[in-house]
Amino acid sequence: MQHLLQFATPLLRDGLQVVLLSVPLYYLFKFLRRSRGYRVLIGIFVILSAMYFAASWLHLDEIGWILDHFASWLPLFLVVLFQPELRRIFAEIGGRAPRPQLRGEAAVTVVSQLAKAVESLSQQRIGAIIALEREENLDIYAVGGRALGAPLNAELLDTIFWPGTPLHDGGVVVRGGSIAWAGCVFPLGAMDDRRRAFGTRHRAAIGLTEKTDALVVVVSEETGLVSVAYRGELLRGIGTNSLVKILRSCVAPETGHGDPAQSISEIRASGDGADSVAAAIAAVKEEE
Repeated sequence: MQHLLQFATPLLRDGLQVVLLSVPLYYLFKFLRRSRGYRVLIGIFVILSAMYFAASWLHLDEIGWILDHFASWLPLFLVVLFQPELRRIFAEIGGRAPRPQLRGEAAVTVVSQLAKAVESLSQQRIGAIIALEREENLDIYAVGGRALGAPLNAELLDTIFWPGTPLHDGGVVVRGGSIAWAGCVFPLGAMDDRRRAFGTRHRAAIGLTEKTDALVVVVSEETGLVSVAYRGELLRGIGTNSLVKILRSCVAPETGHGDPAQSISEIRASGDGADSVAAAIAAVKEEE
């Protein structure tokens, strides 16, 4: 028995080390795969690998020496490259708190008040951007905002976004049944050919949903059209009924949040309802 323990102990220790290293690396890779720096990292890896094998095969000692010394600086380079993502990870570890769960009448009230406010703002063509916090805490993205902690109601939202008020140009963060922040400056999404026609509010909605799991509702100041952003995708020009369906899936979801790396289009194609918000948006797309 003693010999068996002596033989098994090193194996168990090695297996534990493999698990402790592989599990965090797997989730880190899964997280970074959704970041904008992922493709840059892949490109750098391919180039360095090709140069290393070429230097070894052709006996280019000087290039090999440079690559060996560059490798020692690679971790620092990766920290700089993925600084926003790493900042978000550590912020979530230190400050992540579960979203207040709304049930029954409380959930119905939040959805109805949000829908009422958005419909009113849309009819008056008053620009607005409202972020609904889910699992990921949005405090670090409430740049320039004012902490309110006020009960959520349509009249207060109308007042916040009314032109001329101090907070009307910023975004609102809704946490559970309250308005947590107002007047926030959310991060802008990257500019590309598809987004050149978008205004600042729409780009901010895309930017925030690229970095978090939040659902963001936007009212256009120019047209009054209502849009929702989720997972970096924007659905424009939805009606009140469609908005209520999407809000209900976010405020009182019946299922889990699913794989954050899966796009709304993929969920629509697969029929996977693991992410209640993405499934609701996919259903609205099908209807419209």
